Amino acid sequence: MNAVSQITAGGIIRLPSAEYHTDPAPEPSLSSTLAKLLLTKSPLHAWHASPRLNPNRISVDRKTFDIGRAAHRAVLGAGDDYVAIPEDILASNGAATTKEAKAFIAEAREADRVPLKQAEVDQVDAMATVAHLRLGEHGIVLDPARSELAAIVQIDGIWCRAMFDNVPADAKLPIYDFKTCEDASPEACLRAILNYGYDVQAEHYRAVWKAATGEDRSFVFIFQEKPAPHEVTLVTLSGSFRDVAQRRAARARKLWADCTASNNWPGYPTGLHEVDAPAWLIDREFQEEFQ
Repeated sequence: MNAVSQITAGGIIRLPSAEYHTDPAPEPSLSSTLAKLLLTKSPLHAWHASPRLNPNRISVDRKTFDIGRAAHRAVLGAGDDYVAIPEDILASNGAATTKEAKAFIAEAREADRVPLKQAEVDQVDAMATVAHLRLGEHGIVLDPARSELAAIVQIDGIWCRAMFDNVPADAKLPIYDFKTCEDASPEACLRAILNYGYDVQAEHYRAVWKAATGEDRSFVFIFQEKPAPHEVTLVTLSGSFRDVAQRRAARARKLWADCTASNNWPGYPTGLHEVDAPAWLIDREFQEEFQ
């Protein structure tokens, strides 16, 4: 089915994640991933990661992402499905190294399904049980019909796209984004937001949703630990943090516009870069000298 015929509300589209990640916009579009690369690395890195700009880009399925992808399906009720690798085709040590196991895995990935060992399926199912329980305690129900929604819109003269984990039908409720992690303590969640540019993602998503629907939604991260007990933490950005993120997202759009208009995608600045010792290192060494 053509993506245009799958529009469900405003500029919101239902389409498979594999199709979304090919960038089906009328022109090469800015995603949150590309926005983060523009800001934290360089325009050249963003060009290299773009499925429309880089003709040699190869999408690689990484085992490290499998639990997260499967957990998305189990918790959100939509997205790429997962399947258990039959135990009788695994090697005697439980490894998926036999010819039969490799063929099963290749076939699953070709069908956009995540291949997991049975123990990993059990882990994902346990995660979903805990997530639904914790979210229910906050009055949050993730309707599968409102999960994995996408939008492709123009903002500031450029095409932008986003795929939303879950956006409730009630316009007063926030956009929800589900993240799996090793540590969901509030402090670790903050580090993840800073390290992975999730603040830029949040504001990119909010801007795309508003351009598509006119709704100015808030944004809530749902962090869940992959290890037991699979605890969950809900996180939102403060007003000042959101203001900074909005400026960063707008700067990424300007960079994208400038680079696409000029077809110039510079890498890191050239020359010799002198780096300063951070203040915390100087303070630590000073304190140790006088102990």
